[in-house]
Amino acid sequence: MKTHNLEKNSESATSMIFKSRVQKLILLLLVISHYVPGQNIRKEYGKVTGEDFNYKECPFDKSAEAVVLFDKALTYFSRSEEGFNVNFDRVTRIKILKDGGTEWAKVEIPLYTSNNIYEKVDDLSAVAYNYENNEIKTTVLNREDCHIEKLSDNWVVQKFAIPNVKAGTVIEYKYRITSEYLFNLRDWNFQWKIPVLDSEYIVHIIPFYEYTYLLQGANQFSTQTSVESTDESQFGSIKYKDMIYTYGMKNVPAFKDEEYITSLDDYIIKLDFQLSKIHYPNGSKKEILTSWPQLKEDLMQDENFGGFIEKCKKSGEKLFDNAGMVHLTNQQKFDSIINYVKRNFTWNKSYRIYNSKKINKLQADKFGNSADLNLLAIGLLNKVGITARPILISTRNHGKIKTSYPFFDGFNSVIIGAQIDSTLVIADATDILLNNNTLPIQCLNDKGLIIDKTQRVEWVNLMAGKPSTIKTSINATITEEAITSRFEINADNYLGLNLSHDYGVDKTKLLKYISNQNYEISDSSLVIKNIAKASDSYSYKFAAIIKPEKLKTKIYVSPFFNEVIGVNPLKQKERNYPIDMVYTNHKIYESDFIIPNGYKVTFIPTDMNVDNKKYALSYKIVSSGNHIHATLSYIFNHSEYPASDYFLLKSFFEDIITKSGEKIVLEKL
Repeated sequence: MKTHNLEKNSESATSMIFKSRVQKLILLLLVISHYVPGQNIRKEYGKVTGEDFNYKECPFDKSAEAVVLFDKALTYFSRSEEGFNVNFDRVTRIKILKDGGTEWAKVEIPLYTSNNIYEKVDDLSAVAYNYENNEIKTTVLNREDCHIEKLSDNWVVQKFAIPNVKAGTVIEYKYRITSEYLFNLRDWNFQWKIPVLDSEYIVHIIPFYEYTYLLQGANQFSTQTSVESTDESQFGSIKYKDMIYTYGMKNVPAFKDEEYITSLDDYIIKLDFQLSKIHYPNGSKKEILTSWPQLKEDLMQDENFGGFIEKCKKSGEKLFDNAGMVHLTNQQKFDSIINYVKRNFTWNKSYRIYNSKKINKLQADKFGNSADLNLLAIGLLNKVGITARPILISTRNHGKIKTSYPFFDGFNSVIIGAQIDSTLVIADATDILLNNNTLPIQCLNDKGLIIDKTQRVEWVNLMAGKPSTIKTSINATITEEAITSRFEINADNYLGLNLSHDYGVDKTKLLKYISNQNYEISDSSLVIKNIAKASDSYSYKFAAIIKPEKLKTKIYVSPFFNEVIGVNPLKQKERNYPIDMVYTNHKIYESDFIIPNGYKVTFIPTDMNVDNKKYALSYKIVSSGNHIHATLSYIFNHSEYPASDYFLLKSFFEDIITKSGEKIVLEKL
């Protein structure tokens, strides 16, 4: 009956209904256009709702495998028996968007220990939420599944993996770190390798400690406030109120990590704190962060740095025949001392600024950290008349030094600066495979600070000098059934050092490295050349049989098989930080082929030559009778390139890959 009446309604009534529906549709579109996914997520631990599960993809990074819905932390001070502890409370929630995002269910919490200073984790809990059969099901982390792993003398990491995680899962975890280490407040990373929707760090500062902070990777915060607490506390007879600082960022893009960077910490958006001043209750104060000259002076007066060098210098009388040293050149004296330390002491793989043991203990144990060995060498060099000074550095995985501000915590090791006649030679005594004037790869990190008793601030360049070269030579005979080949590889400088460290004379490990699905390698053919001295190149040979690529009457031959790079390491659409190649490198490939009787060469790729100040490439193939000679050579002329060269280098890699992949065509007569 109602339908019948509606059909007989006037045209004006129908028009009103249509307009009403249009208005509702416009209102809905307006709501959708202003809707930001994730904006209604409750940022409290345990308060997971349908909003978290409805978040299906990051609008500003649709390829993201997971997204941080929120990451919040609070740092505050609490009373202890000897003064104060600093507490760090954190709550993090992550939505797993794709199967690859399940890796973010594995969590690591680094903890610092030093002498009597410790950090511990309390109130740890973690949960996985899955929406199944119209209800939210939870899987709680069992604390027995957490374990602690030692990273170094001063760092351990507490690890756990949240169970029952898959695409669509929401995970969250919280914990508290209680620390006696007041020198640095906990740093805060706003940026992850996945997008972060909301990141907030709140810091309560008490008036007894004054900190300086540095913001890296961004010019400003999304939100930043500072207010005085309304609550009053008391320490002894002093009443005080906390200052509360809030730092926030929203919609932080993922850091697209790839090849050729020093450390993620050099470029990621983060906040660093360091103690700059202590105000004592009696009214006195102590400057912690002053200036580079003051930092130098403090180190030279420290018994575990400058004092240790002096003790090592005195011990030189027992170790060396000083009368015999008189007749040596400065270079010979230098080599004698560095060789002595390298051959008689073993590095324990630990980078440190201060010595870990007294000189007598070090000489008895015959091993120590980087400071033990290098400060010892400096003291011995000074004893034989070589002016040697320590150089404070930060290793590559520790991050670059910020020279504009004297953050002592930015350093983590020490090397040697020796004056040989008119030349400053930078050295390190931890690696016997290195030349005495060559630094380990981990030490090639921008700049180092010379430490001496002067007020002058002197930085030295820690970039690599001469190029590292690797040459691959191939001799092959082609038949219709097989390509019988002999390979010889020679690598010098850092390229050789890497191979020597990774494989040495271990044939099993090296065979695994050179194995290729297209190669049938004769294990007995592998020969590794013994390295007699540090300047020798790393060299090995092997024989392989390769199945030829045939199509009807033609054979297709890749001139360098699979030896040249085949995948471009630069994959980003853009990059705003430098391309750090560590050292300049030169790669050479030479191939000689004997083609089978009854075949002729019907196609040879064209020559190519590129040469500029940034890089060079040379490609040439010559055919004569039944012999083919192919050469490919490319070099990167710099160890570091600015971000503005990113697309140029990306294109250069493509040229290398494309050209080296072109094939010679042989056709049966």
